[in-house]
Amino acid sequence: MPDSCVSYGMCGTPHPLWLNGPHPQLEDGVVTRQVCGSTWNDCCGYKSHPIRVKACPGNYYVYEFVRPTFCSAYCAEIIIANTTTSSNISSGPFYQFGAGDTENDRSDDGSSPVIYLLQPFIFFGQIYNQLHINNNGYLTFDWSWYSYTPYQFPGYGGVDIIAPFWTDIDNRRTGVISYRQYTSGSVLTDATQDINQYFPDLSFSATWVFVATWDRVAYYPYSGTETSFQVVLISDGHFSFVLFNYGIIAPTQRYVQAGYDTISSAYHFSITGSLQNNISSLTYSSNVNVPGRWVFRTDHGSRGCQFNGVPVQLGDSFWSDATCQERCTCTSSGLQCNHEPCSYSQACRPAAFQYSCQNIPRQTCTISGDPHYYTFDYQVFHFQGTCTYVLSEVSLSPMQG
Repeated sequence: MPDSCVSYGMCGTPHPLWLNGPHPQLEDGVVTRQVCGSTWNDCCGYKSHPIRVKACPGNYYVYEFVRPTFCSAYCAEIIIANTTTSSNISSGPFYQFGAGDTENDRSDDGSSPVIYLLQPFIFFGQIYNQLHINNNGYLTFDWSWYSYTPYQFPGYGGVDIIAPFWTDIDNRRTGVISYRQYTSGSVLTDATQDINQYFPDLSFSATWVFVATWDRVAYYPYSGTETSFQVVLISDGHFSFVLFNYGIIAPTQRYVQAGYDTISSAYHFSITGSLQNNISSLTYSSNVNVPGRWVFRTDHGSRGCQFNGVPVQLGDSFWSDATCQERCTCTSSGLQCNHEPCSYSQACRPAAFQYSCQNIPRQTCTISGDPHYYTFDYQVFHFQGTCTYVLSEVSLSPMQG
């Protein structure tokens, strides 16, 4: 049976029945799950009798069906059962999720209630004891947030944010968003092995793991697409790490931001492809040579620089003022500034931090006849006489709007 919303009218019945809860794992034995019937405007408009489910060796499930409370039919689908997930998430390097997780409400632009952490999590010097899972693909710490329109990192937006896949997500009909904390068991063992593999000089031993999973969620509105990803927070009380795991990412024309940002953007990272049209490549990309996985150490960052009292992350570049004559880069030796004006095809524009040289569209100036001029902005002028005219020149003063 499917364990996420089935659309009204599917499975040969107006009100298809689906399992309102994750499938069990082998060690769970027989479990009881609620059953929902879809209506034209509500995934769980009808509630039928609960049924019992068991995962069996050989990768299949056994269901004890009962007669529905209304005229309907149970839906069926092929689901691969395994020991690490209880969900049909297709593929990806995911940590265990499903049975035992707490689920977010099925809502558009929703968020979890405040989640109190079983162990403090250090995020670039800030110590947090709580967080929120926002349905649109990101975590915040101090408050929940509904924003469905991502901004580019660094954003200097005044918020600490961890965004595995920030975009407009709508799980009212399709997909499950769930989370769970671990302080013992095999998940901690897996986390310890992973971190020691990626950071072999630390001798790390995980004492706390937080896993949040977006399982086959859809883009807004009711798109029917399926996208799966996961964020994992790992800590031993001193070192902190963030893992992004990606399964199948459905193509979309919506903007997606993947990475993290801090209150002052002193520390930030944006995964290649963010806010571009090739975001589905996350399934195959990595910074640790594991397709679909990105890993970051987040308890502290490399020492950066200061510009007019504002922190600048190591490696970041910017132009210092509105003339864009001087480009500055934060290096390990400090802030290095050199004369590097914009090219003829660029214009100096305000950026998230200071200014940047941005490409501008090219136009054509046409001269014909005796003499007739069609300018860059499509105006026509007729000049008479034997004078000298300046067709185009670079302006050294800021452009006027």
